[in-house]
Amino acid sequence: MSLGPLAQSADKQVLFARLGLNEQIHKLLLLEAQVARDTLSRNPLYLTDQSKADPNVATPYKWDEISETAKHLEILTVVNNARQETRPYYHLGRYMTNVNEENWVARWYLWHSFRYRDNRPRSTANNGSEGYGGGQGPYGAGYYDPARERYR
Repeated sequence: MSLGPLAQSADKQVLFARLGLNEQIHKLLLLEAQVARDTLSRNPLYLTDQSKADPNVATPYKWDEISETAKHLEILTVVNNARQETRPYYHLGRYMTNVNEENWVARWYLWHSFRYRDNRPRSTANNGSEGYGGGQGPYGAGYYDPARERYR
């Protein structure tokens, strides 16, 4: 059932079909990923060596500026701290490499969260609407709602 490395490019319908998701669970998975994204994108210790050396890199950090080690640790944190409702979906995404436990579901949602935060237009991001967190977030009001494929 694993999408493995291709999971990051899978569209929402494929993801929903593979995991048996509904909109409510999808939103909970997105919320958990957003918390992880915020953790990663605020701490300079999580940057790659190249990003640490670049004076133009600033918070909030982008996906490509964060080390794989930090991403991996945060993915495992998401899985270990998952809500009762989301835990079975992370279980479906669990797989082992020769040296590590991985989770393509947590990785896809974390990547997805960065993707939409990093690529959203600034004029739309500050439109005064509320985000998943219920108001002003660390990146301004508003958010991209992938379930409705539009900004709110």
